[in-house]
Amino acid sequence: MMDSQMAGPDGFPVFNLFVRTELKNMWYPCGSFKGDEKSAALAQNYVDDGLLSSISKNQLDAGVGGSLARDESRLEETIIRGYPQLRKEKGKLEYGYKLSYPGLSKEQEKVHIVEVKVQKGFFDGIKSAFGGN
Repeated sequence: MMDSQMAGPDGFPVFNLFVRTELKNMWYPCGSFKGDEKSAALAQNYVDDGLLSSISKNQLDAGVGGSLARDESRLEETIIRGYPQLRKEKGKLEYGYKLSYPGLSKEQEKVHIVEVKVQKGFFDGIKSAFGGN
């Protein structure tokens, strides 16, 4: 199980997911997923702590949030089955992730809170800027 939570020899990062209630007193592990080439490039830029590292971090956050948004209701049901004490908090859970990637600082290894929302493409952003839906 521990192997699935660590970055592998292929160099792709692993995103270990956590959830907590509004009380914010404890993070519950709720799964992990492996990144791809794009997330590996973003993670490397984040590790390098260069000029664009904050942009890379924001893109990683948005990617995780977008992935969660696609199937949030099913994910929440699975979490509640595993942690029945969270049933009263359904619909109010807060999500976070720990990035597993070589070279991260202690600060970068902390749980990062993500906003669960569907990502919009470039053209959606332009359309909404001009008053479209």
